[in-house]
Amino acid sequence: MRSYRVLLLRKFPENPTFGFYRHPKLPSSLLGRTLVRFLHVTSPADVVAFYYQERFLRTYEVLFTDTHVYDKKAYYPLEDIRGVQRRDRELYLEITQLGRLIVHEMPMGSVIAAELMERVFDMIVRAPKEDAIEKVIQKRAGLNPASVQWLELRDEVLRTIDLLHEKYQEGKLSLLEYEMLREDLLRRLV
Repeated sequence: MRSYRVLLLRKFPENPTFGFYRHPKLPSSLLGRTLVRFLHVTSPADVVAFYYQERFLRTYEVLFTDTHVYDKKAYYPLEDIRGVQRRDRELYLEITQLGRLIVHEMPMGSVIAAELMERVFDMIVRAPKEDAIEKVIQKRAGLNPASVQWLELRDEVLRTIDLLHEKYQEGKLSLLEYEMLREDLLRRLV
């Protein structure tokens, strides 16, 4: 089964105000209460990220391991998710199970949380599948080691620029800082 750990660690929102937590900053008290409800997750070390929001007399919980997503109603392999749609505070996951497409309703605690979680599931759906990864490996097999090294550097620089842009969007970097860091990274590719 395919692992989405790296994708979740890089892209899952980390915002305790809206109830989003990511490894290694998982609050143990919330995680402990959440794990009691999800019997298939045996260890807190298996949890990569989770969403927890308490509303009046109701809690909303979504837990991610590296291969599965869990909520109060069910759990599914992440690789089986084919699409996601949002209506107000509800997410509708399109999941393939035994050759059929089923729709799973996932209520969220707020509209903002639903929007953020929709982005997470979009990233999971758009993540390259195993056959695409194999094609990249085959294409790189014919290249010399210096070319492969340059491609890996390019990919890392682009990922870092994405992370810097997220920091800028969150207000943690000014536009000037973002532009200077981005230009410095791009110079390394020349």
